[in-house]
Amino acid sequence: MNSSWPGFIALLLFLSGQVYIRHHQTGRIPFSRFTFLILFISLFMTVRLQENTRINVEREREVELVKLSSEHDPVAEMLFSEVSMAIRNDSVFARYLNQDNIPIERVVDRLRRNYLSGYWSKYDLQVTVCRPDDNVYLEPPDDIWEHCYTFFNEMILESGIEVAGSDFYFLDNLNGRISYLAAIPYYRAESEHRVYIELNSKIFSEELGYPELLLSENYSSFTSSRFSFARYNGGELFTQNGNFPYRTTSTHYTSRENEFETIILDGFDHSIYNVDDQNTIIVGSPSVTLIDYLIFFSYIFAFNFLVAALGYLILIIRKQPTLNWSFKNRIQNSLVGILFLAFVLICSGTIYFIIQQYRVQHNDNLRNTMRSVYIELVHKLEFEEDLENWSSDSYYNLDELLRKFSNVFYTDINLYNQEGNLLATSRSEIFDRQLLSYRMNRLVYENLSKGHASEYIHNERIGKMEYISAYVPLMNSDNKFLAYLNLPYFTQSGALARDVTNLVVAVINIYMILILLILLVSGFLADRITQPLRMIQNRIAQVSLSQKNEMIRYDRNDEIKGLVEEYNYMVQELERSAGLLAQSERESAWREMAKQIAHEIKNPLTPMKLNVQHLQRTIEEGKDDPEMVKRISATLIEQIDSLSAIAREFSDFAKMPRAKNTRINLVPKLNSLQQLFETSDRAKIHIDMGEYQKVFVMADKEQLMRVFINLVKNGLQSIPEGREGVIRIGLETDSHRMVKVSISDNGKGIPEEIRDKLFQPNFTTKSGGMGMGLAITYNIIRSLGGRIWYDTVLHRGTTFHVELPESVEKR
Repeated sequence: MNSSWPGFIALLLFLSGQVYIRHHQTGRIPFSRFTFLILFISLFMTVRLQENTRINVEREREVELVKLSSEHDPVAEMLFSEVSMAIRNDSVFARYLNQDNIPIERVVDRLRRNYLSGYWSKYDLQVTVCRPDDNVYLEPPDDIWEHCYTFFNEMILESGIEVAGSDFYFLDNLNGRISYLAAIPYYRAESEHRVYIELNSKIFSEELGYPELLLSENYSSFTSSRFSFARYNGGELFTQNGNFPYRTTSTHYTSRENEFETIILDGFDHSIYNVDDQNTIIVGSPSVTLIDYLIFFSYIFAFNFLVAALGYLILIIRKQPTLNWSFKNRIQNSLVGILFLAFVLICSGTIYFIIQQYRVQHNDNLRNTMRSVYIELVHKLEFEEDLENWSSDSYYNLDELLRKFSNVFYTDINLYNQEGNLLATSRSEIFDRQLLSYRMNRLVYENLSKGHASEYIHNERIGKMEYISAYVPLMNSDNKFLAYLNLPYFTQSGALARDVTNLVVAVINIYMILILLILLVSGFLADRITQPLRMIQNRIAQVSLSQKNEMIRYDRNDEIKGLVEEYNYMVQELERSAGLLAQSERESAWREMAKQIAHEIKNPLTPMKLNVQHLQRTIEEGKDDPEMVKRISATLIEQIDSLSAIAREFSDFAKMPRAKNTRINLVPKLNSLQQLFETSDRAKIHIDMGEYQKVFVMADKEQLMRVFINLVKNGLQSIPEGREGVIRIGLETDSHRMVKVSISDNGKGIPEEIRDKLFQPNFTTKSGGMGMGLAITYNIIRSLGGRIWYDTVLHRGTTFHVELPESVEKR
């Protein structure tokens, strides 16, 4: 668990970073960012799960070690009760034992042929017949004679475990073999005989694959194909099973210093159990390789990706019922979807082809085995005309002959007579246990007998095991029918099924790795394909009428180049149109200004002319009126001041310098307004910047301060006498990267009749000050790509809003 802390901490840090980005990023987060999160989580899960799997497999190996140290044979123990009862009730066997000179060879032959054949061929058989006074000789190093009954009774007492319902005992003698001993008594009139039957499993014995059918579902034995095992007795290899080729001596694996050991050797993890000074058991399983990690990671990543994609899609649909994928997402999703569909079709086709090829190979193997068995049987039976009660000098009956061939060709063999009844079999137990009927399958029999088929392969089932079974008519040398030869191929069906499964899993694993690579490569390709489009998008977003726009240089000769050329042409046309528009606007503005100037100049000139004419008439009439002259002079001076004010405002408007835009932090600029107007007795300035410390815009700092100062002055001038004035300045940003500055007052408000003309150059000389100043403010904000508007309530106040694009520092 301690080894997982670094990965766990790294996962927490990564998740924390994702949460931080989520809460500090406006708008929708792209799914590509979740892809990296899924990648990281899948990697973490792969490492942890594979570590847990390694620990669990190691524990399973230890369990198998303990089981193998005292392994029983469940099939044999199940059959012992029937064997014991049959031997006890065998009159021929009893007659042998009643003879003065017991024919031991016949006793052994009777046991081997009648009761301990077939499945029992995996055991070495030793039979000892004891009378009450008999002794047995113990070979060196003992080299002594010992009372027969006493010797076997002590053996049973020391290591025997009774097999329920039988005369057999399991011997837990740690000799590296599975050993059983039976003590079967036979009584004569004057004495008792005992037959001791010893069964010891052969070295490197092989079974024909069906015994699991005889076991209960609750029985657990060493049957997993994941494990290999070896037994060593006295340091020498005694028996082994599985894929790992164990060496002939145990010294290569263990020093025998510890009872339990673990080693990694030749791509396998081995658990070693030194049972005692003589016996060692090793269980091994394949080590987890980098390819295993990659395959497991592919499954985990694919699962997490599908779950995350489904969740992301549900969230997007809930927020936006109409899906509007970006061009990059459409490319990536289309690429992944097409390739995934292609992989599914190819993988399905590959798996189907593999299964079909294995079925063909399975049938071919069965046919080849059938031909070999057929040839050997014909060689033995070619001159026979009837196989009922068949026997020979070498074989007691047909069953014994079939058992020999069964061990040679490693397949079960059955013979059926012309009526479809069982004639002989190499596996009588399977029929005795009624797992198979003594009669042939009806469909098979009809095809062979009535359809005259020369060969018939049929799918059959025993319990949950499915297998194929081949049938052919067996003919003698005169081409006369002897029997129907049947090879039920369940002896290797499990191995072939595992081969098919392993190959299918390998194919799926390869495709899962390819899908993982495609997911990663598709994101990279989609990013590369859309990179020129994003470049064009960024350039279009930066297009402005107030500055020179850069053209795009693109060297590739593809469809994007045509789009770039159109953009460059648009920029040129835009600059030309902007020049014409600016010139037109200037001419229109000057014409409007000329009209306004003429109108405003006429207003003071008319009273000036009337006063001058009145003064002229007074002089002509010879009147001397100083008061009138003084009054006319004051009027003329007032009108001249009015003309001077008009000329000054027009000059300010006309002589605005070219803007020098730089990146400006608005927060200190707005805070400085409080210092500029702190001496004003008309109102108090309140500034609310919230939590903002830095908010940048691109502007000319002199013009920008002129805008804010002008708006604050207008607010101060709008406050009526006798009212305690308050000017509030606020700052905020929105999700569209726009900055809004609000300047509000509690003044008189803006009258309805002038609201539509508020930002026009009216050149008014009213004390409210809403003349050229707001027109200049409006032009400055427009030149910066922003906008200005207001909200007003008559007699309660006005709020001016200035919105400008936020300047984000490029990384």
